[in-house]
Amino acid sequence: MSSLQELQRNWEGFARTDPLWSICADPAKRNQLWNREEFFASGEKELATVLNHATKLGLEIQQNAPALDFGCGVGRLTRALAGRFSECWGLDISSTMIRLAQEFNHDIPNCHFVVNESERLEKLESYYFGFIYSSIVLQHIANEYAHKYIAELIRTLRPQGIFIFQVPEKFQGGWVKQLRAKLALRSRIGSLLGNKPFLMEMHCIKEQKILDLVQQHGAKVVDVQLTNSCDPAFSGNLQYLEQAPAGDYVSKQYCVIKK
Repeated sequence: MSSLQELQRNWEGFARTDPLWSICADPAKRNQLWNREEFFASGEKELATVLNHATKLGLEIQQNAPALDFGCGVGRLTRALAGRFSECWGLDISSTMIRLAQEFNHDIPNCHFVVNESERLEKLESYYFGFIYSSIVLQHIANEYAHKYIAELIRTLRPQGIFIFQVPEKFQGGWVKQLRAKLALRSRIGSLLGNKPFLMEMHCIKEQKILDLVQQHGAKVVDVQLTNSCDPAFSGNLQYLEQAPAGDYVSKQYCVIKK
């Protein structure tokens, strides 16, 4: 199978077994212990943190333009976006995640969800979105495809549109700590049919690669922040850090503006 097929298989497996925990993998919430209201409230809190930070940077958020949640899962952040933008879309590689997102958010009329199985975002128009957000998503996608998705997402942005996304840059620590972190983050769930387990892969992209890629596709990075998004117990309580955590993944949030 190709890497995208394997990625889809993994997230279909998570969606069918423990969908909320697979999105916010707090160990205390495993085995379907997430309360749904608490889960969606974490999305509201995270998005508020992101938008408040963008406002402090002096950025103009195009709230009358459509917004996109890339790697939406069951719509944790899509639902939060829908309360702030005129129209909101959620995109995911897992059809089960999208079905659950539609069920969980059926009461939000400006929320729309779509499955994307390709390395191209063929269902999304160019110059359509005024705001795009992606959190704890690109880190699970092999770099070959993550680079293409970043370029594609920039394509869908309107001029002066804002794209904010998070991805780890590197693992900081020795090989023993790295192994422990991978075991915590690449959590395994056996499939119901007894096939090979589902994996959460972790991939890093160097900051310079992000800067070059964004510029190459007609946009610019205006802000970079260290975050706690790669904490194994991350549950939507997004924080900006003064320094990278020792012995853990160094997670960075990039704020991009389309030229």
